[in-house]
Amino acid sequence: MNKAQPCRLIGGSETYFIQLLLGIMSLSSLYFKRKGEYPQRQWAVFKYDVSKQIIGMGFAHIINISIAILFNDKYKMDDECRWYFLNFFIDVTFGILFNYLLLKHSSKYFKKKNYISLTPGEYLPGSSCYNKSFLLQLGTWLLIIMLSKAIVLSIILLPFKHQLNDFGRWFLGPVSHNNTLELVIVMVILPLLFNIIQFWVQDNILKGTRHYIDSSLITTTDLELSDSEQALSSIQDYTEL
Repeated sequence: MNKAQPCRLIGGSETYFIQLLLGIMSLSSLYFKRKGEYPQRQWAVFKYDVSKQIIGMGFAHIINISIAILFNDKYKMDDECRWYFLNFFIDVTFGILFNYLLLKHSSKYFKKKNYISLTPGEYLPGSSCYNKSFLLQLGTWLLIIMLSKAIVLSIILLPFKHQLNDFGRWFLGPVSHNNTLELVIVMVILPLLFNIIQFWVQDNILKGTRHYIDSSLITTTDLELSDSEQALSSIQDYTEL
């Protein structure tokens, strides 16, 4: 009886189909998120916000696959799918927190230096195929993802690699005998459940407080009111009755 081959992340057409399916299903949730917003972001602004998520997701996906393959080769961890799952699990639990903290502190720095183009989710006017503020914010977001992954790698993945490997082996043990099933679980089912949460949370920290591009077109209805402003607005509406 031949020993079952370990699960591999890059190995055939089914892998690429699974990755594409995951991306489409996860990102489609952002459309429904926008439908429930008030006020809704302009489509141009929403397009830029989602583009940052798509490119950031692809960037993080490549890093996760690279780490999974590296751990499998360097530390003789016998299952790449297991380490992709572990990378993703850590991203959803700790990665979002690091992304938020890095974006928050960088935004404060940019605001202090009056770098208007780098205010998250607020885009200055640009041409139909080129928007400088979007590209600058995208570059900042990719840098934040890379720094966050470096932090996760240095303080969690490397120091606790054996404990994490044991946890992954236990968690995926019931399906480890079927590579296709294991691949579907670690790259579709589990990521789909967590990706929707991750995208919604990251969309909230990436989008701006103003839903506009051209600052000359700003009106009070374009602004998201704070709780105190909403209360004041309600009082004013009541007194006008």
